[in-house]
Amino acid sequence: MVLAVTSLVLIREIRRLPVGHLTVQFFDVGQGDSALMVSPSGKTILIDGGPDLSALEALGKALPLSKKSIDLLILSHPDPDHFTAFPEILRRFKVGALLLPAIRNNEEPFQVLLAIAQEQGIPLVAANPERDIDLNDGVVLDILWPPHPAPLIGDNDASIVLRASFGTGSVLFTGDLGVQGEATLLATGVDVSAQVLKVGHHGSRFSSSDAFLTAVSPRLAVISVGKDNHYGHPNPETLQRLTTAGIPVRTTAEEGDIVLIF
Repeated sequence: MVLAVTSLVLIREIRRLPVGHLTVQFFDVGQGDSALMVSPSGKTILIDGGPDLSALEALGKALPLSKKSIDLLILSHPDPDHFTAFPEILRRFKVGALLLPAIRNNEEPFQVLLAIAQEQGIPLVAANPERDIDLNDGVVLDILWPPHPAPLIGDNDASIVLRASFGTGSVLFTGDLGVQGEATLLATGVDVSAQVLKVGHHGSRFSSSDAFLTAVSPRLAVISVGKDNHYGHPNPETLQRLTTAGIPVRTTAEEGDIVLIF
């Protein structure tokens, strides 16, 4: 089933983001994840909200001052380095809906996020591979993982995995998916191929297995990661697997914001 988004607000003015294309901007939020998509008709989707308020600041720079709405927020999984800015974004922007992973937790930050969304009447939508999201302008968000209901796996391996496609361009977002989640996803037989791979778990040693890289077969890998982080991300072994596979790598730690246009 395809879920058509019919009530999304159009952007009449987009600062530095070209109209008629799908633009994906990976924000430099340090050791965390946050990426903004702007569709050809101006619909806005924010995937994850980083470890602090950097994503909020980045939104202010990427969108026009008159833009006070975001059509869809997507939380890949309930770790603070992926949604810390979301509560403040909910307060400052009119948000059309919040797409949530099947596995949630009882930690206070996540519960506060849910409470704010419910107070503001924002629809909470559970990610479901049987209900993809069609933006009605050529962009489709194909939810690939996890199944609904989700299997008994950890938060990271239950991350929402989705492919954003427009024409021949595509980006695979993987949250903090690790090798166990990758293997379970591949075992379903679903097509995970994409032009661009947002590398799982900030380039952790326990992500981006050889089998997964072969299945995705990306032309580019993007790693959202903090400079000189104490986790040692991206791990040298992961970088070597990407190099061996012939996949160019770009990181937010080295470049800051990374903008791709399809």
